[in-house]
Amino acid sequence: MAKAPRNRILAGLDIGSSKITCFIAELDEFFNPHVLGYGQHASNGLKRGNIVDMDKTEMAIREAVHAAEDMAGVEITGVIVAIGGVHLRSHMTDGLVVLNQQDISDADIFKVIDVARARQLEGDRQIVHAQATKYVLDNQTDIRDPRGMTGSRLEADVHIISAATSALRNVVRCVERANLEVQDIVVQPYASALATLVADERELGVALVDMGGGTSDIAIYADGALVYTAVIPVGGAHVTADIARGLSTPLSAAERIKVLHGCAMASTISKDDEIDVPSVGEDAKDTVHITKSALAGIIQPRCEELLELVRDRIEASGFENAIGRRVVLTGGGSQLQGLRQLAEVVLDKSVRVARPTGVQGLSDLSGAPQFSTAVGLLIYGARQAAQQQRSRGREGSLMSWLGSVGKMLKLAN
Repeated sequence: MAKAPRNRILAGLDIGSSKITCFIAELDEFFNPHVLGYGQHASNGLKRGNIVDMDKTEMAIREAVHAAEDMAGVEITGVIVAIGGVHLRSHMTDGLVVLNQQDISDADIFKVIDVARARQLEGDRQIVHAQATKYVLDNQTDIRDPRGMTGSRLEADVHIISAATSALRNVVRCVERANLEVQDIVVQPYASALATLVADERELGVALVDMGGGTSDIAIYADGALVYTAVIPVGGAHVTADIARGLSTPLSAAERIKVLHGCAMASTISKDDEIDVPSVGEDAKDTVHITKSALAGIIQPRCEELLELVRDRIEASGFENAIGRRVVLTGGGSQLQGLRQLAEVVLDKSVRVARPTGVQGLSDLSGAPQFSTAVGLLIYGARQAAQQQRSRGREGSLMSWLGSVGKMLKLAN
Protein backbone atom coordinates (compact mmCIF):
# COMPACT_ATOMS: atom_id res chain seq x y z
CA MET A 1 0.00 0.00 0.00
CA ALA A 2 1.44 3.36 -1.06
CA LYS A 3 1.72 6.33 1.23
CA ALA A 4 -0.20 9.21 -0.31
CA PRO A 5 1.24 12.71 -0.83
CA ARG A 6 -0.01 14.84 2.05
CA ASN A 7 -0.95 17.80 -0.12
CA ARG A 8 -3.28 15.82 -2.42
CA ILE A 9 -5.01 13.30 -0.15
CA LEU A 10 -7.80 14.11 2.29
CA ALA A 11 -9.31 11.81 4.89
CA GLY A 12 -12.43 12.52 6.92
CA LEU A 13 -13.32 10.58 10.06
CA ASP A 14 -16.88 10.81 11.38
CA ILE A 15 -17.07 9.56 14.98
CA GLY A 16 -20.77 8.88 15.51
CA SER A 17 -22.78 7.15 18.21
CA SER A 18 -23.86 4.23 16.00
CA LYS A 19 -20.98 4.00 13.51
CA ILE A 20 -17.54 5.38 12.73
CA THR A 21 -16.93 6.24 9.09
CA CYS A 22 -13.76 7.12 7.18
CA PHE A 23 -13.72 8.61 3.68
CA ILE A 24 -10.51 9.11 1.66
CA ALA A 25 -10.38 11.46 -1.34
CA GLU A 26 -7.82 12.89 -3.73
CA LEU A 27 -7.78 16.57 -4.72
CA ASP A 28 -7.44 17.51 -8.38
CA GLU A 29 -5.63 20.62 -9.62
CA PHE A 30 -8.73 22.72 -8.88
CA PHE A 31 -9.03 21.34 -5.32
CA ASN A 32 -12.11 19.27 -6.12
CA PRO A 33 -12.19 16.08 -4.01
CA HIS A 34 -12.67 12.69 -5.66
CA VAL A 35 -13.55 9.77 -3.37
CA LEU A 36 -11.03 6.92 -3.53
CA GLY A 37 -12.41 4.72 -0.77
CA TYR A 38 -14.48 4.55 2.37
CA GLY A 39 -15.02 2.28 5.35
CA GLN A 40 -17.28 2.04 8.37
CA HIS A 41 -17.51 0.07 11.58
CA ALA A 42 -20.12 -0.25 14.30
CA SER A 43 -19.52 2.18 17.15
CA ASN A 44 -20.04 0.57 20.56
CA GLY A 45 -17.86 2.93 22.56
CA LEU A 46 -19.98 6.08 22.37
CA LYS A 47 -23.23 7.22 23.92
CA ARG A 48 -25.04 10.37 22.76
CA GLY A 49 -21.86 11.46 20.98
CA ASN A 50 -19.61 11.08 24.04
CA ILE A 51 -16.90 8.44 24.32
CA VAL A 52 -17.68 5.97 27.11
CA ASP A 53 -15.17 3.24 26.14
CA MET A 54 -11.78 4.31 24.75
CA ASP A 55 -10.67 0.81 23.71
CA LYS A 56 -13.83 0.02 21.73
CA THR A 57 -13.75 3.44 20.06
CA GLU A 58 -10.09 3.07 19.12
CA MET A 59 -10.75 -0.36 17.63
CA ALA A 60 -13.72 0.94 15.61
CA ILE A 61 -11.57 3.83 14.28
CA ARG A 62 -8.82 1.42 13.23
CA GLU A 63 -11.28 -0.89 11.47
CA ALA A 64 -13.02 1.94 9.59
CA VAL A 65 -9.72 3.53 8.52
CA HIS A 66 -8.22 0.20 7.40
CA ALA A 67 -11.30 -0.57 5.30
CA ALA A 68 -11.07 2.85 3.64
CA GLU A 69 -7.33 2.48 3.04
CA ASP A 70 -7.81 -0.97 1.46
CA MET A 71 -10.45 0.38 -0.93
CA ALA A 72 -8.46 3.52 -1.76
CA GLY A 73 -5.12 1.74 -2.10
CA VAL A 74 -3.34 4.42 -0.07
CA GLU A 75 -2.14 4.77 3.51
CA ILE A 76 -3.14 7.87 5.43
CA THR A 77 -1.38 9.49 8.37
CA GLY A 78 -3.90 12.16 9.37
CA VAL A 79 -7.64 12.83 9.37
CA ILE A 80 -10.13 15.67 9.67
CA VAL A 81 -12.39 14.61 12.53
CA ALA A 82 -16.10 15.28 12.96
CA ILE A 83 -17.38 15.43 16.51
CA GLY A 84 -20.89 15.62 17.91
CA GLY A 85 -22.63 15.13 21.19
CA VAL A 86 -24.95 16.94 23.55
CA HIS A 87 -21.97 18.85 24.99
CA LEU A 88 -21.80 21.11 21.92
CA ARG A 89 -22.99 24.70 22.44
CA SER A 90 -23.83 27.47 19.98
CA HIS A 91 -24.11 31.21 20.63
CA MET A 92 -23.68 34.55 18.91
CA THR A 93 -21.21 37.21 20.05
CA ASP A 94 -19.50 40.21 18.48
CA GLY A 95 -16.09 41.73 17.96
CA LEU A 96 -14.77 45.21 17.15
CA VAL A 97 -11.45 46.56 15.86
CA VAL A 98 -10.32 50.09 15.06
CA LEU A 99 -8.75 50.57 11.63
CA ASN A 100 -6.42 53.21 10.20
CA GLN A 101 -8.46 54.10 7.13
CA GLN A 102 -6.61 51.38 5.24
CA ASP A 103 -7.89 48.63 2.98
CA ILE A 104 -9.31 45.81 5.08
CA SER A 105 -7.21 42.64 4.76
CA ASP A 106 -7.46 39.03 5.90
CA ALA A 107 -5.48 40.03 8.99
CA ASP A 108 -8.20 42.51 9.99
CA ILE A 109 -10.87 39.83 9.54
CA PHE A 110 -8.92 37.40 11.72
CA LYS A 111 -8.40 40.12 14.32
CA VAL A 112 -12.07 41.01 14.71
CA ILE A 113 -12.98 37.31 15.00
CA ASP A 114 -10.22 36.82 17.58
CA VAL A 115 -11.70 39.68 19.62
CA ALA A 116 -15.04 37.83 19.60
CA ARG A 117 -13.32 34.54 20.49
CA ALA A 118 -11.61 36.17 23.46
CA ARG A 119 -14.91 36.62 25.29
CA GLN A 120 -15.05 34.37 28.34
CA LEU A 121 -16.63 30.95 27.81
CA GLU A 122 -18.69 29.40 30.58
CA GLY A 123 -17.00 26.49 32.38
CA ASP A 124 -14.34 24.25 30.91
CA ARG A 125 -15.05 24.68 27.20
CA GLN A 126 -13.08 25.04 23.98
CA ILE A 127 -14.03 26.87 20.78
CA VAL A 128 -14.28 24.61 17.73
CA HIS A 129 -15.63 27.12 15.19
CA ALA A 130 -15.82 30.92 15.15
CA GLN A 131 -17.41 32.28 11.97
CA ALA A 132 -18.45 35.84 11.18
CA THR A 133 -22.04 35.99 9.94
CA LYS A 134 -22.08 39.69 8.95
CA TYR A 135 -20.03 42.87 9.37
CA VAL A 136 -20.62 46.54 10.11
CA LEU A 137 -18.10 49.03 8.70
CA ASP A 138 -18.53 52.48 10.25
CA ASN A 139 -22.25 53.10 9.61
CA GLN A 140 -22.66 50.61 6.78
CA THR A 141 -24.48 47.47 7.95
CA ASP A 142 -25.06 43.92 6.71
CA ILE A 143 -21.74 43.64 4.87
CA ARG A 144 -20.94 40.09 3.74
CA ASP A 145 -17.23 40.51 2.97
CA PRO A 146 -15.43 43.76 3.89
CA ARG A 147 -12.07 42.80 2.38
CA GLY A 148 -10.73 45.62 0.21
CA MET A 149 -13.04 48.23 1.73
CA THR A 150 -11.80 51.23 3.69
CA GLY A 151 -13.04 52.47 7.06
CA SER A 152 -12.12 53.31 10.61
CA ARG A 153 -14.24 50.86 12.66
CA LEU A 154 -15.02 47.23 11.83
CA GLU A 155 -17.56 45.19 13.79
CA ALA A 156 -18.65 41.59 13.26
CA ASP A 157 -21.40 39.30 14.50
CA VAL A 158 -19.67 35.98 15.16
CA HIS A 159 -21.19 32.55 15.59
CA ILE A 160 -19.29 30.52 18.17
CA ILE A 161 -19.54 26.72 18.48
CA SER A 162 -17.84 25.29 21.56
CA ALA A 163 -17.31 21.83 23.00
CA ALA A 164 -16.57 20.42 26.42
CA THR A 165 -12.78 20.31 26.71
CA SER A 166 -12.76 16.83 28.25
CA ALA A 167 -14.94 15.39 25.46
CA LEU A 168 -12.72 17.01 22.84
CA ARG A 169 -9.56 15.63 24.43
CA ASN A 170 -11.01 12.14 24.58
CA VAL A 171 -11.78 12.22 20.86
CA VAL A 172 -8.29 13.48 19.99
CA ARG A 173 -6.70 10.89 22.27
CA CYS A 174 -8.66 8.04 20.66
CA VAL A 175 -7.62 9.10 17.17
CA GLU A 176 -3.98 9.45 18.22
CA ARG A 177 -4.08 5.99 19.81
CA ALA A 178 -5.03 4.71 16.35
CA ASN A 179 -1.73 6.24 15.09
CA LEU A 180 -3.40 9.09 13.22
CA GLU A 181 -2.81 12.83 13.36
CA VAL A 182 -5.82 15.07 14.00
CA GLN A 183 -5.45 17.67 11.25
CA ASP A 184 -8.64 19.58 12.06
CA ILE A 185 -11.88 19.23 14.00
CA VAL A 186 -15.34 20.01 12.59
CA VAL A 187 -18.69 19.72 14.35
CA GLN A 188 -21.01 17.19 12.72
CA PRO A 189 -23.98 19.49 11.90
CA TYR A 190 -21.67 21.92 10.07
CA ALA A 191 -20.05 19.13 8.05
CA SER A 192 -23.44 17.66 7.14
CA ALA A 193 -24.68 21.07 6.01
CA LEU A 194 -21.68 21.49 3.68
CA ALA A 195 -22.61 18.26 1.91
CA THR A 196 -26.39 18.61 1.67
CA LEU A 197 -27.54 22.24 1.45
CA VAL A 198 -27.64 24.09 -1.85
CA ALA A 199 -26.64 27.75 -2.18
CA ASP A 200 -30.22 29.03 -2.47
CA GLU A 201 -31.24 27.26 0.73
CA ARG A 202 -28.34 28.75 2.67
CA GLU A 203 -29.15 32.18 1.29
CA LEU A 204 -32.91 32.13 1.82
CA GLY A 205 -32.76 30.38 5.19
CA VAL A 206 -33.03 26.70 6.09
CA ALA A 207 -32.83 24.28 9.01
CA LEU A 208 -30.90 21.06 8.45
CA VAL A 209 -31.71 18.08 10.70
CA ASP A 210 -29.16 15.24 10.60
CA MET A 211 -30.75 12.18 12.21
CA GLY A 212 -28.02 9.95 13.56
CA GLY A 213 -28.07 6.88 15.76
CA GLY A 214 -27.78 8.33 19.26
CA THR A 215 -28.38 12.02 18.54
CA SER A 216 -29.89 14.35 15.95
CA ASP A 217 -28.07 17.52 14.89
CA ILE A 218 -29.58 20.83 13.84
CA ALA A 219 -27.84 23.47 11.71
CA ILE A 220 -29.61 26.72 10.80
CA TYR A 221 -28.48 28.96 7.94
CA ALA A 222 -29.69 32.51 7.32
CA ASP A 223 -28.43 34.98 4.70
CA GLY A 224 -25.78 32.51 3.60
CA ALA A 225 -24.21 32.01 7.04
CA LEU A 226 -24.38 29.31 9.71
CA VAL A 227 -26.06 31.04 12.66
CA TYR A 228 -27.12 28.24 15.01
CA THR A 229 -26.37 24.61 15.84
CA ALA A 230 -27.84 22.21 18.39
CA VAL A 231 -27.76 18.53 19.30
CA ILE A 232 -30.84 16.59 20.45
CA PRO A 233 -30.25 13.40 22.48
CA VAL A 234 -32.70 11.32 20.42
CA GLY A 235 -31.89 9.38 17.26
CA GLY A 236 -32.58 6.27 15.24
CA ALA A 237 -31.21 3.96 17.95
CA HIS A 238 -34.06 5.03 20.21
CA VAL A 239 -36.59 3.92 17.59
CA THR A 240 -34.80 0.57 17.34
CA ALA A 241 -34.86 0.16 21.13
CA ASP A 242 -38.60 0.94 21.22
CA ILE A 243 -39.23 -1.79 18.64
CA ALA A 244 -37.07 -4.28 20.55
CA ARG A 245 -38.91 -3.59 23.80
CA GLY A 246 -42.36 -3.41 22.25
CA LEU A 247 -41.99 -6.69 20.34
CA SER A 248 -39.63 -8.51 22.75
CA THR A 249 -37.15 -9.08 19.95
CA PRO A 250 -33.33 -8.75 19.83
CA LEU A 251 -31.90 -5.34 18.93
CA SER A 252 -30.36 -6.72 15.73
CA ALA A 253 -33.75 -8.05 14.63
CA ALA A 254 -35.43 -4.77 15.63
CA GLU A 255 -32.98 -2.79 13.46
CA ARG A 256 -33.64 -5.08 10.50
CA ILE A 257 -37.41 -4.80 10.96
CA LYS A 258 -37.16 -1.01 11.19
CA VAL A 259 -35.11 -0.73 8.00
CA LEU A 260 -37.18 -3.17 5.93
CA HIS A 261 -40.70 -2.56 7.22
CA GLY A 262 -40.69 0.51 9.46
CA CYS A 263 -42.89 3.52 8.84
CA ALA A 264 -43.04 6.76 10.81
CA MET A 265 -46.60 7.62 9.81
CA ALA A 266 -49.26 4.89 9.83
CA SER A 267 -51.58 6.80 7.50
CA THR A 268 -49.02 6.53 4.65
CA ILE A 269 -49.06 2.70 4.66
CA SER A 270 -50.71 1.43 1.48
CA LYS A 271 -50.51 -2.31 2.15
CA ASP A 272 -50.77 -3.61 5.72
CA ASP A 273 -48.65 -6.78 5.41
CA GLU A 274 -47.74 -9.05 8.29
CA ILE A 275 -44.13 -9.15 9.52
CA ASP A 276 -42.36 -12.10 11.14
CA VAL A 277 -40.77 -11.11 14.46
CA PRO A 278 -38.24 -13.41 16.20
CA SER A 279 -38.52 -13.63 19.98
CA VAL A 280 -35.77 -12.89 22.48
CA GLY A 281 -34.36 -15.15 25.20
CA GLU A 282 -35.26 -18.81 25.67
CA ASP A 283 -38.07 -18.54 23.12
CA ALA A 284 -35.71 -17.23 20.44
CA LYS A 285 -36.84 -19.91 17.97
CA ASP A 286 -40.46 -18.81 18.27
CA THR A 287 -41.78 -16.28 15.79
CA VAL A 288 -44.69 -13.93 16.27
CA HIS A 289 -46.43 -11.77 13.69
CA ILE A 290 -47.27 -8.07 13.60
CA THR A 291 -48.81 -5.86 10.95
CA LYS A 292 -46.98 -2.88 9.46
CA SER A 293 -49.56 -0.51 10.91
CA ALA A 294 -49.04 -1.98 14.40
CA LEU A 295 -45.28 -1.54 13.94
CA ALA A 296 -45.88 2.07 12.91
CA GLY A 297 -47.83 2.48 16.14
CA ILE A 298 -44.57 1.78 17.99
CA ILE A 299 -42.36 3.92 15.76
CA GLN A 300 -44.52 7.02 15.25
CA PRO A 301 -44.62 8.28 18.88
CA ARG A 302 -40.80 8.32 19.11
CA CYS A 303 -40.49 10.09 15.74
CA GLU A 304 -43.09 12.64 16.84
CA GLU A 305 -41.11 13.23 20.04
CA LEU A 306 -37.92 13.82 18.05
CA LEU A 307 -39.59 16.20 15.63
CA GLU A 308 -41.27 18.10 18.46
CA LEU A 309 -37.85 18.56 20.09
CA VAL A 310 -36.52 19.84 16.74
CA ARG A 311 -39.44 22.27 16.51
CA ASP A 312 -38.81 23.51 20.06
CA ARG A 313 -35.09 24.05 19.38
CA ILE A 314 -35.82 25.98 16.19
CA GLU A 315 -38.28 28.20 18.04
CA ALA A 316 -35.82 28.74 20.92
CA SER A 317 -32.98 29.60 18.51
CA GLY A 318 -34.54 32.93 17.57
CA PHE A 319 -34.11 32.15 13.86
CA GLU A 320 -37.47 30.52 13.10
CA ASN A 321 -38.57 33.44 10.91
CA ALA A 322 -35.20 33.46 9.14
CA ILE A 323 -35.59 29.88 7.85
CA GLY A 324 -39.05 30.47 6.44
CA ARG A 325 -40.72 27.18 5.59
CA ARG A 326 -37.65 25.15 4.59
CA VAL A 327 -36.30 22.09 6.45
CA VAL A 328 -33.86 19.50 5.09
CA LEU A 329 -33.50 16.03 6.60
CA THR A 330 -30.41 13.83 6.23
CA GLY A 331 -28.62 11.07 8.14
CA GLY A 332 -29.52 7.39 8.41
CA GLY A 333 -32.71 8.06 10.36
CA SER A 334 -34.08 10.27 7.59
CA GLN A 335 -34.61 7.26 5.31
CA LEU A 336 -37.45 5.87 7.42
CA GLN A 337 -40.62 5.59 5.32
CA GLY A 338 -43.18 8.28 6.08
CA LEU A 339 -40.77 10.44 8.08
CA ARG A 340 -40.77 13.31 5.59
CA GLN A 341 -44.57 13.47 5.62
CA LEU A 342 -44.65 13.33 9.43
CA ALA A 343 -42.03 16.10 9.61
CA GLU A 344 -44.12 18.33 7.38
CA VAL A 345 -47.09 17.89 9.74
CA VAL A 346 -45.20 18.36 13.02
CA LEU A 347 -42.90 21.17 11.85
CA ASP A 348 -45.47 22.82 9.55
CA LYS A 349 -42.78 23.36 6.92
CA SER A 350 -41.72 22.12 3.52
CA VAL A 351 -39.34 19.17 3.99
CA ARG A 352 -36.94 17.36 1.69
CA VAL A 353 -34.60 14.42 2.34
CA ALA A 354 -31.05 15.09 1.15
CA ARG A 355 -28.16 12.92 0.06
CA PRO A 356 -24.58 14.26 0.12
CA THR A 357 -23.33 16.04 -3.00
CA GLY A 358 -20.39 18.22 -4.01
CA VAL A 359 -17.82 15.41 -4.17
CA GLN A 360 -16.89 13.32 -7.19
CA GLY A 361 -16.76 9.54 -7.09
CA LEU A 362 -19.79 8.91 -4.86
CA SER A 363 -21.74 5.72 -5.55
CA ASP A 364 -25.28 4.81 -4.59
CA LEU A 365 -23.88 3.31 -1.39
CA SER A 366 -21.25 5.92 -0.47
CA GLY A 367 -23.67 8.70 -1.38
CA ALA A 368 -26.35 7.58 1.08
CA PRO A 369 -27.70 10.12 3.63
CA GLN A 370 -25.92 8.40 6.55
CA PHE A 371 -22.60 9.51 5.04
CA SER A 372 -23.43 13.23 4.77
CA THR A 373 -21.10 14.20 7.62
CA ALA A 374 -18.14 12.24 6.26
CA VAL A 375 -18.60 13.73 2.78
CA GLY A 376 -18.89 17.20 4.32
CA LEU A 377 -15.48 16.70 5.95
CA LEU A 378 -13.95 16.23 2.50
CA ILE A 379 -15.61 19.41 1.25
CA TYR A 380 -14.36 21.31 4.32
CA GLY A 381 -10.82 19.98 3.85
CA ALA A 382 -10.81 20.85 0.15
CA ARG A 383 -11.90 24.43 0.87
CA GLN A 384 -9.22 24.81 3.54
CA ALA A 385 -6.56 23.52 1.15
CA ALA A 386 -7.69 25.92 -1.58
CA GLN A 387 -7.69 28.84 0.85
CA GLN A 388 -4.17 28.01 2.04
CA GLN A 389 -3.01 27.84 -1.56
CA ARG A 390 -4.52 31.26 -2.30
CA SER A 391 -2.87 32.71 0.81
CA ARG A 392 0.49 31.31 -0.24
CA GLY A 393 -0.09 32.74 -3.71
CA ARG A 394 -0.77 36.22 -2.30
CA GLU A 395 2.29 36.01 -0.09
CA GLY A 396 4.38 34.87 -3.04
CA SER A 397 3.08 37.71 -5.20
CA LEU A 398 3.83 40.21 -2.44
CA MET A 399 7.37 38.87 -1.96
CA SER A 400 7.93 38.92 -5.71
CA TRP A 401 6.71 42.52 -5.89
CA LEU A 402 8.90 43.53 -2.94
CA GLY A 403 11.85 41.83 -4.62
CA SER A 404 11.21 43.77 -7.82
CA VAL A 405 10.96 47.02 -5.89
CA GLY A 406 14.23 46.20 -4.13
CA LYS A 407 15.98 45.63 -7.43
CA MET A 408 14.65 48.93 -8.81
CA LEU A 409 15.90 50.80 -5.73
CA LYS A 410 19.32 49.22 -6.10
CA LEU A 411 19.48 50.23 -9.76
CA ALA A 412 18.34 53.77 -8.88
CA ASN A 413 21.19 54.06 -6.39
